[in-house]
Amino acid sequence: MSSGTATDLAGGGVTLQRDAVAHHAHAVLHCNLNTAAVERSSAFHMALFDLDPRMRSVSKGGDSATMGLGDSTDSVTSFLFDARGPRSAPALELVGWSRPQTEPAEPGMVAPILAALGFRVASLAVFEKRLKATGVAFVSIEGGLMVRGRKRAALRFADPDGVAFEVVEMVPADTDPQWTALLSHERMRCSDLSATIAWYEGIGWQVRSRDEVDDRATASLILPEDPTFSLELIEIPAVSGTPRAANTQGLYRIALAVDNVREAYDSLVDSGAHGAVPEPVVFSMPDIPTGGFEVLFLADPDGGVVELVERPRETMRRPQEPR
Repeated sequence: MSSGTATDLAGGGVTLQRDAVAHHAHAVLHCNLNTAAVERSSAFHMALFDLDPRMRSVSKGGDSATMGLGDSTDSVTSFLFDARGPRSAPALELVGWSRPQTEPAEPGMVAPILAALGFRVASLAVFEKRLKATGVAFVSIEGGLMVRGRKRAALRFADPDGVAFEVVEMVPADTDPQWTALLSHERMRCSDLSATIAWYEGIGWQVRSRDEVDDRATASLILPEDPTFSLELIEIPAVSGTPRAANTQGLYRIALAVDNVREAYDSLVDSGAHGAVPEPVVFSMPDIPTGGFEVLFLADPDGGVVELVERPRETMRRPQEPR
């Protein structure tokens, strides 16, 4: 299902396999975080991770019916990028909802599928000094965290919206910007690891490793054409609770690039592997360079939201894989 041709897609002589399946993603575009205060959240993450606010959009009367929020919503979206820049790395997408307002995360809600967002640094000790200097409380993880099939020295802290962030120490690639934090991974809960892996393989992800950590099954997944970012899956039994709306405070969805959304939709319908597939929708954002996005929303076996966004391969230039 993942036939393709060998192409120098990463640049610098790094040969990656170009996937020919229309609904297979080729890059991670952004990781969404719904925030109660966009300016506060932006300032926090920019100061801590040296992120650059390269794009910002103000939406008035936007149609968010496909997300269950109605056909007239107001929001502000800010896209923050690390030092690699927009075409070479995914963004942290901060969304502040004002109509309806961002809904606070409550204890009775079902646990978020997206459990933590991760950055990597060359030196955890250097990053710890920054956290201490800015007064951000953190916890060093005894024994480290599993990322890309290896235990990494790691720490964890919460941002102003209570979202868990992980920072792991990883040897940088030769092309990486030096001495700065780089968006690295997203940790996800799932109730059935094998079923979740099969679902994500169906849109182009590949398993890099499977492990047992603290008696829980885990897996690390990457996109073959964008190996700079990984999904870190951990199997945890589902617990009932109030469903989270699309404007609930915290991590909610992840956006992936495909060459053509309409072709991806047709391909998904033809394959039948992902069940009923909703029609793509267009989100107009005239105040950003792309003018907006055509998006196809999917839900994984546990309800985790994945966007397939139209961004042709020719517009991307992903760097080589970190070690």
